[in-house]
Amino acid sequence: MKATPPLVLPAERPSDSPWWLAPALLTVAAVWGGVWGYRSSPIVHDSVWLTLPYIVPLALVAASWQPPAHRNRRTCGLVLGWVGAMIALVYAHLATFVLCAVALVLWAFQGGG
Repeated sequence: MKATPPLVLPAERPSDSPWWLAPALLTVAAVWGGVWGYRSSPIVHDSVWLTLPYIVPLALVAASWQPPAHRNRRTCGLVLGWVGAMIALVYAHLATFVLCAVALVLWAFQGGG
């Protein structure tokens, strides 16, 4: 008698495409976006403490490296990686805008003597 292979549900089948390609590209995009954003911002060149929040986007990209067990998990990882790359790209300019806005508000309401 011939043995039949066990039935594998569609959600448990491994994905055919290489799962590591998208996280690798998102990691490169996040690092490049962070470096470009930090270097192109006008007031953050000497403030090393402003690089600490880059941990959050890199953690989001790192979460995309978990191998997907289901197709929904793969989509979630790609979205997390994409959001992390975008945050890394705009963080330095957003911090510059906020610091300039705070300086402008403080200057406007200083009430000179």
